[in-house]
Amino acid sequence: MTDNQKQKLEALVNRLSPENLCCDGEISKTQVNKRYRKIMQEWREIEKEVGRKISEDEVETWLIQGMWTNIGMDKKAIKSATKKYL
Repeated sequence: MTDNQKQKLEALVNRLSPENLCCDGEISKTQVNKRYRKIMQEWREIEKEVGRKISEDEVETWLIQGMWTNIGMDKKAIKSATKKYL
């Protein structure tokens, strides 16, 4: 999987958060469903490019591991924390 594909999936996970998907409750249920279908269509397109299913949990794990890397954790500590917390 390319870094670009990972970044797209990370952005989609962000768009799927309840407050973003529902615009903090300011849009109708029909609009929410339309947004969700569009996001999931984009997600499936990336899965086709990659050639496998990708779970939201997998993407969230990348995000968390990336945050740990950014604060200076070494690879061994990240691996240990991933097993413990994820």
